[in-house]
Amino acid sequence: MMRTTSILKNEQGGLMIIISVMLLALLTIISVAASKTANTEISIAANEYIYQRCFYNAEGAIMEAVDLLDTEVNPRVSLPAWMGEDPSEINNGTVFAYWVEDAGTGAVIPKSSKVDATDTELMGVHLGVLPGNSLDMSRPTKHSVNIYGRCDKDGTVLLTVGYTNVYQ
Repeated sequence: MMRTTSILKNEQGGLMIIISVMLLALLTIISVAASKTANTEISIAANEYIYQRCFYNAEGAIMEAVDLLDTEVNPRVSLPAWMGEDPSEINNGTVFAYWVEDAGTGAVIPKSSKVDATDTELMGVHLGVLPGNSLDMSRPTKHSVNIYGRCDKDGTVLLTVGYTNVYQ
């Protein structure tokens, strides 16, 4: 007659099964936690990419405005539609109102940027002649401008840069 021994009847065999099940449960918990951590890291990287893209688009809009102020726009002659004259009306606290649709402000019309015409805009406010400059109209004067660049693509980034230039 042949005897069969069961693993459960053997003390060491039963212990091995319990240890194996506990080790398998521990490895499952570790793999689930690693998977969730990886998904979180992917989300963080995607958000950082979106922010960086918006930041560089807004910066590109500002650089476009600087180029326009260097080549085409002269505040001594006339201001373009995207530039205002009243620093108390357009400042860091009120600039968001100009980008809200149908805000009805009408004083300044933000200009679409060539960087991304659908989601990036630029705007400026002429702060006037810097103190200490001659008021003689025949002499060149140094003008100060605040330039705002904004990107609204899967998030909003608003940048402000102060700019000065001498105009004839």
